[in-house]
Amino acid sequence: MASNNIWKKLTVRQYQLLSNLTHLEGWEYMRSVVAIVENNGFDAVDNYTPIELRNRYEAIAKQLNTEPYKPFKNFVKVNGKRYYVTRFFDEITTAQYVELGEWTKDKEKSIDNLHLCVASLLRECRFGWFAKKYDGKLHAKRAKDVQEKMLAVEALGLSAFFLGSWLRLLEDLPTYLDKHLKELTKEMEDLTSGRDLPKDTVG
Repeated sequence: MASNNIWKKLTVRQYQLLSNLTHLEGWEYMRSVVAIVENNGFDAVDNYTPIELRNRYEAIAKQLNTEPYKPFKNFVKVNGKRYYVTRFFDEITTAQYVELGEWTKDKEKSIDNLHLCVASLLRECRFGWFAKKYDGKLHAKRAKDVQEKMLAVEALGLSAFFLGSWLRLLEDLPTYLDKHLKELTKEMEDLTSGRDLPKDTVG
């Protein structure tokens, strides 16, 4: 069995389920890990002998403890749809900014919210390469697709890149907003310069 075989199949949902097994121990923990990774349910696992279960668990644990390669991609395909990954601050819309702030505010829920965070970075493509505007109304569906269909290593790669730059984005936000506020103010001044203001008709 290849050392990275499990990581080539492990979905975001399976990864999240594994991360929530800390309350279990012993045989119950091993049973749950094997059931989640093999994705065949507990009935199949319960047909193993204790020795088979331990051997299978140890093989799985060895692979899970091996740090996988976590790629960052500009484009990803999820459940048959191609998406562009928003990665630059000047590309992020206010909706995305608010969503990402919500999903990342509680560090203890970073894994539980992984699919939500990734879904907020994705913009559907048309003709394969041209990113559409961000659609917040479809976030729930994207998040479900990410959770069920995206590999954990892909999601971890995207989130690692994002989280690594998130603090920088937060630091740059005041400067960014100030710059755009000045630009908008100038535009308004240009629009109103040379024009007579409407006369007050209230009398």
